[in-house]
Amino acid sequence: MSAAGQQSPGLSELAARAGIAERWTDARLRPQRVSADTLRALLGGLGLPASSERDIRESARRLSEDAARLPPLLAARGGAMLALPADAQGAYQISCESGRLIEGAIAPAAAGGSPLLAVPEEPGYHALSLSSGQTSVLAVAPRQAPSLAELTGQDGARCWGLCAQVYSLRRSPAAGTLGPEDAFGDFGALRELAVLAAGQGADALAISPVHAMYAAQPGRCSPYAPSSRLFLNTLYANPAAVLGVAALRRAQVEEPGGPDASAWIDWPRAGLRRQRLLRVLHRQFRTVAAADLRERYARFCNEQGQALRDHAVFESLHAVRGGDASPWTQWPVQWRNPASAAVRRFARMHAFEVDFHQFAQWLAAESLAIAHAAGREAGMRLGLIADLAVGDSPDGSHAWSRQADLMPRMSIGAPPDLHNPLGQNWGLTAFSPRALAASGYAAFIDMLRATLANAGGVRIDHILGMARLWLVPDGAPPSGGAYLRYPMETLLALTVLEAWRHRALVIGENLGTVPEGFNQALSGHGVLGMNVLWFMRQARNMAPGETADAPPEAPAPFAAAAAWPADSAAMTTTHDLPTARGWWTERDIEWRVKLGLLGPEDSEDALRRDRAADRKLLSQAIGSGTGARDSEAPLADMLRFVSSTPCPLLLVPMEDLTGALDQPNLPGTIDTHPNWRQRLPLDNRACFADPAPRLRLDAARAGRGRP
Repeated sequence: MSAAGQQSPGLSELAARAGIAERWTDARLRPQRVSADTLRALLGGLGLPASSERDIRESARRLSEDAARLPPLLAARGGAMLALPADAQGAYQISCESGRLIEGAIAPAAAGGSPLLAVPEEPGYHALSLSSGQTSVLAVAPRQAPSLAELTGQDGARCWGLCAQVYSLRRSPAAGTLGPEDAFGDFGALRELAVLAAGQGADALAISPVHAMYAAQPGRCSPYAPSSRLFLNTLYANPAAVLGVAALRRAQVEEPGGPDASAWIDWPRAGLRRQRLLRVLHRQFRTVAAADLRERYARFCNEQGQALRDHAVFESLHAVRGGDASPWTQWPVQWRNPASAAVRRFARMHAFEVDFHQFAQWLAAESLAIAHAAGREAGMRLGLIADLAVGDSPDGSHAWSRQADLMPRMSIGAPPDLHNPLGQNWGLTAFSPRALAASGYAAFIDMLRATLANAGGVRIDHILGMARLWLVPDGAPPSGGAYLRYPMETLLALTVLEAWRHRALVIGENLGTVPEGFNQALSGHGVLGMNVLWFMRQARNMAPGETADAPPEAPAPFAAAAAWPADSAAMTTTHDLPTARGWWTERDIEWRVKLGLLGPEDSEDALRRDRAADRKLLSQAIGSGTGARDSEAPLADMLRFVSSTPCPLLLVPMEDLTGALDQPNLPGTIDTHPNWRQRLPLDNRACFADPAPRLRLDAARAGRGRP
């Protein structure tokens, strides 16, 4: 008998109570059942041992205690009726952030239900007190996140903006460069692009994640596998904007060669160069910095507190180990606990190194704030839209410094589907829903605040993770994972509340297999989804005799522009998908064939045949005169079509504006495709001045912008 058939009723019941889906349906609509070993692994990660019947009974008791206890934080939208633990009764008081005091009585539970609390409309983090003496934070969100109409002051706003991979940007010669150090885009290049785009009428500039990476390992460049989402990639700091051009000139190390004009970034070389510059600036700062700069730096360190110090200590430990590739779980035992006496002693002995990493974070934070402010001052009504990655690397500073927040020995991934028949393991950490609840969702709130600190909006990667995540235990194949349910209503309410407090737009990346009702929940909370051209197809009726698990005989036609859902942002493509030019010329198919990425049921001939059919369908949909056999992609027509949809926000990838061929990232590859290393073919100013991108820009903003 297989392991999947050995589940005891007690194990299955415990898994269900903990939010683990024992049964699920795959992409071919076939029922699947999770193995007992996987259930036990996920339960163990939740702090609910289940290796024996005794463990199961004890863990069930813990869940019952959790349910009976008033949690440290309750979250809901204003005007809702919020369920409380079964024994909650009597009077309550709500002390609002505004100073207003609300008193009332808990509504008794109806048959089979829970006692209910009437949630006030006033948003904020309020103090809830029950007559029994129990207390909690009541996080009240507005009914919806801020809309484009609210943020722009324009009803029926039809805004547009750009999407940029920060590292790919090239400062124009007129803006000045760092000479040989200008080997990748940074917050200085971002500032210039924001100002130039605002001058063209753009309201937003959506950027790739700029989370903290690894100072000791600059070759680790995937922005979606960061060390910590609480801090920034210090390589992006723009020292001249913070410390002044004179300080930068004093610090620059003479290097052979001029500005780097290569198409691909050599991250190990370029990162080490930038690190050398930052270290020289740090030494100068400690000796000659002006008093006001010192005060700003001290204030930053004080505001960021222990979290910043822990991150800096982690970076210092990593540096002292020479960028050792081994994860922190394999470091000497005394260094694995950030609160240990050995780590505190290390921090004292390496105070200069710790201070350097704090200083670099300060430079990066001020540089990003300057870039966002520059865009707003130049006329953008939103400014920067930040990107929040779905998880952190398990060997990074967040996993080291906040171990209790996470599901240990688990990775986020995806189950097998038609495109990835073996499933996916993304190698990223996941929050533990039990730990989040027990800590008052502090880790989640801190992450939101860090992301929104210098932005007018946020794109949340894989927002489906607010409902459920596919988690893969260490050592198991991607297919050997299971879905774990997350408290979606609470996470969405907190997201809406923080967006309201920061006056920010929220966009959720909702591509892929979407649970029933999820998109409606996003829309109900005022969170925009994403409409991507390649996926916007007409509903297709199955042919006689065709089954749901059979691949379609022919691609479905593209949806008309007017049929696109109006509760989403419109885009031609994303960083993980072909550029418009690459799609038209079959560049993505070329890469997949070259790297052996075709699935067992794929063939190059079939893929190219389908793409030819798709080109014809797209030409028909967008009304282009370009034929399906033409080698020149109708980029302007594609952008004009996407712009004409009813979506309130159009985001144009810089790769499509400049006519780039290759996509920023090819999923399923690491080094065989130039992931996260490609620079744009044009500098910032040329993106708006050269005839070809100018033609595409005019097409994209037709019918968009301000009255």
